[in-house]
Amino acid sequence: MNRPSKNKRHNPTLPDDAQIDERNLIDLEDSVEISIEDRISMYWMENKGFISACVTVLALLIIGFNGMRMYKAHAEQQLQADYAEATTAGTLAEFAKANPGKALGGLAALTAADEAYAAEDYTTAVDLYTIAKDALVDNILAGRAALGQAFASYNAGNEDAALQMLNAMIANSSLPESARAEAAYHLAIDADVAGKSEVFDSLVAQINEMSMAGPWQQRLAVYEQQK
Repeated sequence: MNRPSKNKRHNPTLPDDAQIDERNLIDLEDSVEISIEDRISMYWMENKGFISACVTVLALLIIGFNGMRMYKAHAEQQLQADYAEATTAGTLAEFAKANPGKALGGLAALTAADEAYAAEDYTTAVDLYTIAKDALVDNILAGRAALGQAFASYNAGNEDAALQMLNAMIANSSLPESARAEAAYHLAIDADVAGKSEVFDSLVAQINEMSMAGPWQQRLAVYEQQK
C-alpha cells in the first residue's frame, strides 16, 4: 500500500517543545505486523535505563534489609555474651551503665542495684535502680525497679523524693498491680504514723479494691489489729 510520506508538521496551537514529529510514529497497519517479541524488545530498548535502575534499587533494598537483620542478630548474640561475661566477672554495674535502655542492661542494673542495696550503698543503688526502671519500662520487673528506687532514695536520706516516687507508682496503671499495692501499703503506714488518718483510710480503700493485692491486704489487717 502506498501512503504519503510523513513530515514534521508544525501545529500553531502547540508550543515548539510540544510539536509532534510524525516521522517517528508507527502507523496502525504497521503496528499490526509487529510481533509481541518485537514489542517487548522495543519497550526494553526505550526503557532499559529506568528498568535497570529499578532492579538495582530493589536489589540494594533487599541486601540492606537482610544485612540489618544479620547485624541485629549478631549484635544481640554479642550482647548476651557480654552479659554472661559480666555476670561471671561481677561487673554487672558496668555492663548496665554501658547498655542503658536495653532489656539486658536493665536486668543487669536491677541485679547490681539489689547488691548495692544489701550492702547499704544506697546512693549507688538509686542510680542503678533508675537505669533498671527506664530500661524495663514494658517489663514485669518495672515495678520491682521502681520500688527499689524509692526505698533506696528513702534510705539515702531523700524521704520526700521517695514518697513522691511511691505516689507516682500508685498513679501509674502500667505497673503491675502487686507493685502498686506495695507502694500504697508503705504510704499508708507512713500516713498513719504521721497522724494523717484521712490519707491512711484513702490508701487502705485503694488497696482493698485491688484484685492482686492479697498479701498487702493481709498485712494491713494485721497492722490494724496491732494498733
